[in-house]
Amino acid sequence: MVEGSGVDLIRMGDGGIGGSSVRLQVLGRHRQGATPYNDYLDAEVIVTSGFANGRLEVRLSPEDLDDWSAALDELAAGRGIRWLRKTEIRIEIDRQFSVPVPVVTVKDDAESISSVRVWLDVGRGWVDDLRKQYEQVRRTWPNETVTSPRSRNFWQ
Repeated sequence: MVEGSGVDLIRMGDGGIGGSSVRLQVLGRHRQGATPYNDYLDAEVIVTSGFANGRLEVRLSPEDLDDWSAALDELAAGRGIRWLRKTEIRIEIDRQFSVPVPVVTVKDDAESISSVRVWLDVGRGWVDDLRKQYEQVRRTWPNETVTSPRSRNFWQ
């Protein structure tokens, strides 16, 4: 899909010199159909800073989105988080200033074996903004495959 045609799950940026930003843009369903795999979403992480720019494709499962919701609760409580597996997104909270500042690290162990760390002066309310972005992704791509427990007779 073309950049700009998706929905941002993460969009954090500062207006400072260098214009650092971190985005995770959901592009759409990985596969249409009636299997649980149609709930996987194709996305890309885009990191921009005065020093490095990068783009990385990722695939999100329904569990990844559930984990992101829990991570938002941790961030709201002022704790740092680590999210995803092959491509890790880590957000630490820098409290050396009057307004806590997120420091985001994107680490790609699967493909490039590299990482980028950016300090973002995003002001107040950034966790609420992330929560709104999460809710928009869930509205745009609700889970379509509902799995129910197997009957007792299934294994007989």
